[in-house]
Amino acid sequence: MRLTATVAFAALLVSASCVAGEAPATKDAKPPAEGAIIKTLPGIVVDTKAKEVRLEAKVCQRQVGLELAVCSEGTREHESILVTKAKPSHVTFALALLGLEPGKPGFQTEGGAFSPPGGEVLDITARYTLQADGKKEAVEKPMWKFLRFANSDTSLEKSIDWVYVGQPDQDSLKASDNEGTVVALSNFRDSAIDVPFESTDVNANLLYAANPKEVPPLGTPVELVIRATGRRIVPQKVEVVVVLLKGKPPVLDGKSMDLDDFKRSLNAMPGSVKTAVLKADAEESFGRVIQVRDILEDALMTVRLVAIKADAVKAAGGKGEAVTVTLTADEKVRVGDKTMSVDDFRKQAATLLKGASRVTLAADPKAPQKTVVDLLTICREAGVTAVIGKAGAAEK
Repeated sequence: MRLTATVAFAALLVSASCVAGEAPATKDAKPPAEGAIIKTLPGIVVDTKAKEVRLEAKVCQRQVGLELAVCSEGTREHESILVTKAKPSHVTFALALLGLEPGKPGFQTEGGAFSPPGGEVLDITARYTLQADGKKEAVEKPMWKFLRFANSDTSLEKSIDWVYVGQPDQDSLKASDNEGTVVALSNFRDSAIDVPFESTDVNANLLYAANPKEVPPLGTPVELVIRATGRRIVPQKVEVVVVLLKGKPPVLDGKSMDLDDFKRSLNAMPGSVKTAVLKADAEESFGRVIQVRDILEDALMTVRLVAIKADAVKAAGGKGEAVTVTLTADEKVRVGDKTMSVDDFRKQAATLLKGASRVTLAADPKAPQKTVVDLLTICREAGVTAVIGKAGAAEK
């Protein structure tokens, strides 16, 4: 079984319709025909011919430190430049109508490193009208020009990328709508659109503030035009996982190797990898653990040491091997000899998948596609890559 873009679209269509309070779409719902103009979403026009989403907003802040560029009404107007009637779920749905698929939110890894958001790169342009001396002036500028650096009055000189993170399931869409995180400047897991680098929401360390030299007066209506650039940002690898079992060669990201190959592999890692999680068997000699730790530190990595038991590693797939997660037709999840509900799997995923290099999801052909998407998301949030198994691979 393969999760196609059509399946993903259908799942998103149902989720977004439910969150928006509209009638759920039927299973036969299809993307709009080429050239269609869609105005059914609050404050949004989707133009499939121009391949753009036009979002109605207005100015709500002109000088404050910012966590968001755009928020939904009644949420976070105190820390956003623009406010809109649209919800993140509406924006996610609108971008899906252009054929874009959700990316990946930023998250903190097990070792404490930050993996930045990734996804389709967007261009966001602001259009508005100014009045002065009885004359009207139409203005159009990139939205990033509304920003300045938080610790100075300096305007930004270079553009920043926006990435379409989106939310892949109904629960995530609801959480996103509750927060109103339409376009973020600080990294939030529930953002519809984010920046593709680490950006804190700690007030004392915010990266950006509103630029009063560029932001129009409070209350000014602004139309945001959102287009895909054709580029996609893939999150860089930021962390390695090393498993050290008693008397066994070290296992680097699921591959067993001798110490010489281990050193060479570490030195060949991209510069973005700055953190390592060293999972050492509690029965392994202290000297050998320190030897491997020193090799990691010589490769300029910050090391987090975790004591484990060998049987715990084997239960999670052994030596970083793939763990098979089975989804039955009645939406039961099986991992090893354990059977549970999807909600219970969500709660236990971090423990059940600990030490695994990846997950193979074997879903019964009759299992709901939305549940398949949910399980992929759960695995991803647990920090494990998940792939779809072949049709009919699920246990009966």
